[in-house]
Amino acid sequence: MNKETEKILNDLKLSIDEAARHREIWWELGVSENRTKFKKEFESEEYNYYLHASYEAHSLAMLLALGRIFDNDSRSSSIRSLKDNLTANGHTRIVDIISQSLHSYSTSVQKVLDIRSKIIAHTDMRYDDRSVLRDNSLSPDEIKDLIFAVRETYYVVLRHFFLNTKQHPDGSFGESAIKVLTKLQA
Repeated sequence: MNKETEKILNDLKLSIDEAARHREIWWELGVSENRTKFKKEFESEEYNYYLHASYEAHSLAMLLALGRIFDNDSRSSSIRSLKDNLTANGHTRIVDIISQSLHSYSTSVQKVLDIRSKIIAHTDMRYDDRSVLRDNSLSPDEIKDLIFAVRETYYVVLRHFFLNTKQHPDGSFGESAIKVLTKLQA
């Protein structure tokens, strides 16, 4: 493995972790039953703005991280650049595994990239936010499945090179968000 491969893998790890933790918090603040359970806190004059802005910020951060993971720009540390790098270095077997593992998520990936490109990163004047989100709607489960699939694929690549890494336990960031909401409720 060369330095460029190592850099891409390290950068991907950061982006995958970001996507996973921001999804957990986004889920707990706005998608799960907590939106109803903590309705008073979400509607209170003291916390309303903060909680809604936090929900939106975690949504944006999650989509930006996913956008980095699947960016098509060859200068980016992305799945595409990882596959290009591995191909150039004779690791076509692992490239095939990556492609097969993520193939069924290609529609979700394209939706993430469209949202990121048209309304988050560039605010394309030819589109309005509602139409972009309507045309590229992703369910919370689709987002979760995409993150988990890319993370598992990432670990397959690491195992190929006899590498490993640590991650926070699934749910730890979501649990933290619930603890904050519970404190606000007290």
